[in-house]
Amino acid sequence: MPSQSALPAALARGALFFGLWLALAGAEPMGLPFGLLAALCAAHASLRLLPPSPGGMVISALPRLALIVLRQSFGAGWDVALRAFARPPRLAPGVIEVPLAIPPGPAQDAFRALASLAPGSLPLEDLPDGRLKLHALDIAMPLAKDVTEIEVALARSHKGALHG
Repeated sequence: MPSQSALPAALARGALFFGLWLALAGAEPMGLPFGLLAALCAAHASLRLLPPSPGGMVISALPRLALIVLRQSFGAGWDVALRAFARPPRLAPGVIEVPLAIPPGPAQDAFRALASLAPGSLPLEDLPDGRLKLHALDIAMPLAKDVTEIEVALARSHKGALHG
């Protein structure tokens, strides 16, 4: 049984997993007990593997984060396509380092996943001094600005302190 502080997370995760069950298996009355049991087990396992963190999401900030990610993802695809068809290809690959304010943990993992959607970037390594090493297709691109924009939007979408 989850603790009192983990109860909202357990209920939300259980509902999410049950919704997933319904989407995959349908609302067949004979299968609902199995779906509930599967959702309970999945919620319990998820709480053990990834305990709820203090704070949570700021729902009103998520659309801005989604717009930034979509814009940068579309821009990245367009940029790579233009570079692929340019003759000669416009590439100046290299490695740059950008400062990171988000401390290690799930939030930084989410940030690295989102940062990989910035045009021409691929996160490589977290450096001990709190910087992130990125591979860039073109080191002249404003990659640090794009990555910082994602980091700020991600930080605004969390209630808890993401910055160390």
